[in-house]
Amino acid sequence: MSLEVGNLQTGNLQVRGLTVERNGRPVLHEVSFAAQAGRVLIVMGPNGAGKTTLLAAIGGAIKTAQGGIEFGGAPLTGLRPAAMAAQRAYMAQHFDCPFAYSVEDIVALGRLCHVGTPRAARDKAAIAAALAGADLASLARRPVTMLSGGERQRVAFAKAVAQIFDRSQAGEPHLVILDEPVSSLDPEHQHRLLGQARQLAKQGATVVVTLHDLTLASIYGDDALVLDRGRIAAQGVMAETLTPSLIERVFKVRVGTAIPDGGPCIVHAVPQDQAA
Repeated sequence: MSLEVGNLQTGNLQVRGLTVERNGRPVLHEVSFAAQAGRVLIVMGPNGAGKTTLLAAIGGAIKTAQGGIEFGGAPLTGLRPAAMAAQRAYMAQHFDCPFAYSVEDIVALGRLCHVGTPRAARDKAAIAAALAGADLASLARRPVTMLSGGERQRVAFAKAVAQIFDRSQAGEPHLVILDEPVSSLDPEHQHRLLGQARQLAKQGATVVVTLHDLTLASIYGDDALVLDRGRIAAQGVMAETLTPSLIERVFKVRVGTAIPDGGPCIVHAVPQDQAA
């Protein structure tokens, strides 16, 4: 079942014919898809498939060679930076800060786009909620230079949550883009962070996430977009798209799947040459 690229409701994301080049070489080739408000779209694919490039393009971090990106029926590039940042939070794959800012200071940076009205109380609430959600309240005053890689990843997520806090609380359309948000996290915080991503979707967000863990993708994703060498290999509802045949073709591994007690699919990947 394919995701329809057609009439979009307010808050839906549409990407049409997106092509991105690096050093004159296409990295993404005419990628088109829609992501729906209230749902979590998981972008998957092997290393070098173009996942990070796609999210960076949607997040406004890199230029595109051709194609269009719309949110709520309007081009994202048509918004002023502050207005764009207020409704689109982008968590990049890597977060590094060489300066000894506190965790709270970094999360507070997500509030800089909210200007023009006294907002001290609102900002405080947003920062506190983001810290608590990422299990960082006890580390709020710790310098980020003293954190582990996983803790820094949680800080980056909390900053994104603080950025779109107002629209999330009001149930207004907003776009959340998370590039490999759990790659450095322990199992507890993987589920905690992805559970919050699902909660953001329930509050009206359009959530786009890249993941390598196919089991986590199955648990938390409503829809799937699978990339392979810069092109779409498959897209659709997660349960119908993430099949053993697709995984074997794209990821070059043999898989077995299990659905315990009617729950989400658990994917076991083994080398293709391993005996069944």
